[in-house]
Formats: sequence, C-alpha cells, structure tokens
Amino acid sequence: MRQLSREHHIYALEPDSVPAITIDSGEELMVETWDAFEGERDPVALEANLLKGPATGPIYVNGAEPGDALKIDFISITPKEQAAHMVMPGRGFLDDDFTEAYPTLIGLESGHAVLPSGIRIPMRPSMGLVATTPTYTQQTASDSGPYGGDIDMKELVEGSTLYLPVFVPGGMLVMGDCHAVVGDGAVAGTGAECSADTHVRVTVEKGLNIRGPRALTPEYFVVLSHGEELGPAMKQAVRDMVDFLVAEKGLAPYDAYTLLSLAGDVRISRTFRPISPVKMMLSSSILEQLG
Repeated sequence: MRQLSREHHIYALEPDSVPAITIDSGEELMVETWDAFEGERDPVALEANLLKGPATGPIYVNGAEPGDALKIDFISITPKEQAAHMVMPGRGFLDDDFTEAYPTLIGLESGHAVLPSGIRIPMRPSMGLVATTPTYTQQTASDSGPYGGDIDMKELVEGSTLYLPVFVPGGMLVMGDCHAVVGDGAVAGTGAECSADTHVRVTVEKGLNIRGPRALTPEYFVVLSHGEELGPAMKQAVRDMVDFLVAEKGLAPYDAYTLLSLAGDVRISRTFRPISPVKMMLSSSILEQLG
C-alpha cells in the first residue's frame, strides 16, 4: 500500500495546485497527518495563538471530474504522539469569560486520552478536516463549505464513509486535524489535537452530483451544512436531509419532515467562528428501513 507523508502538507486549497500524489479510483492509501498545531507542544508557543491547520495532500484521483463525488472510506485512524488542547482568546463558547491562553498536554495511553489530572477519557479518533478542492482559494484551518473542509465531525471515525463533491479535475483531496477525542461544539475551542496515520480507500462515484458532504458512520447517516449564522445553517441541514429523503428514498415531503422530527438529530460540530458546520443525522437503522 502506498503512503503519503505529512511532509506534503498545505494551508490553503488552491484549484491550480500540484498534486502530492496521484492514485486510481478504489486505491487504498496510508495518509500521515499533522495535528492542528503542526506538532508544537511548547506551552509558550501554544500561548501565542498558534493554530496552523495543516492538511496533507492534495491527492489527485484519476477519473474524478466535476459532477462526480469522492467516496472516502476510513478503514483505520491511529493517533500518534502526544495530543494537545488549547483554550484560545477570542474562540470558544465562553470567550468573554475565558480570555487567557491555556494549553493542556494530553497523553495517549491504552486507548485513552489522559489529562494532567489523571482523568482518562476513552479515545474516539476522528478526522476533523477532509476536503476536496473548490474552484476558488480557501484556507484549511476553520473554513468549511460544500467541499467539506474543517468540519470537526466527531462521528467521522474508522468504519465511516464520507462523500464529497468534486469541483476540479482529480478532486484534489486533503485531510488533517485528527482529534483523539472531541465533544460536539468543541466548546473551549479545540479537541484533543493529534497527529495520525489514517488508512483510507478513495473511490470515484461518477455523476453523483451531490451539493455537499454526506457521511455514513457506524451509527448514522449524516448530511452537513454550513453558514456564517448558526440558525440558517441548521435550517439548511434539515432541508438538505428532507431533500435527500424525498429525492433518493421516495418519501413524501411531509412524511420526510415528520420522520426527522421523530428520529433525527441536528447537532453542531463547532460554532462562534466565521463558518459554523452543522450536521443533520438519521440513525442507520432507520435509513436501512427505507431501502
């Protein structure tokens, strides 16, 4: 299996960038990623608001053209080295209350994230940043959109599949920003940011013509939306799921809307940044009943 080192990383998605590697549809690849701080663990440096957001890639997939989608199967996600969390001034839900930089170094031991206090949190590694390249320049850190991006979706664990629209030839896929563990909202600003080795399979889905990211996780089917304001972003996520159920599962609009009210969940990955990613979730067991 071929490998892509984190030495090949970028900080912005550029439609005319040079691929770091070219693969065939259906090929498996081991991708090494930096954490959001690019390996920096010195508390003084972390207090300087260091958040680079490197993403490994771009990966050119033969045969991928605009109108297609890339299907990314996450076969395994393995955190490596030490993780870190950072309370950062101006970020997080309570930025008016917590105004000082506050780094926390986190050990990774026997499947747990271990805080300095000794509290052990079961790890649930997820890939926070996965994106195809749009037709315009976009930053990797904190940005998200129809191309994916810094979606911080904690459900995107091994065994999950993510579908992303293709906007430029080859798709130009990137990934990074692994979290050993993170809560919905990442309320203090970050997750347990860690480097990782991630085994993926990337397949071109011809003519899928999806408007934005979709994911099938071990527990949920998810559509993702985004917006500068949380309310409209949440509404769009619900609308996108209703449209999916009507167009692809044959439900009547009112029946789809009712089903989501009873069995769906709207959650935020994070907010209080320029762009807030939002996810509308339906359990896999319900989806299977729809055929």
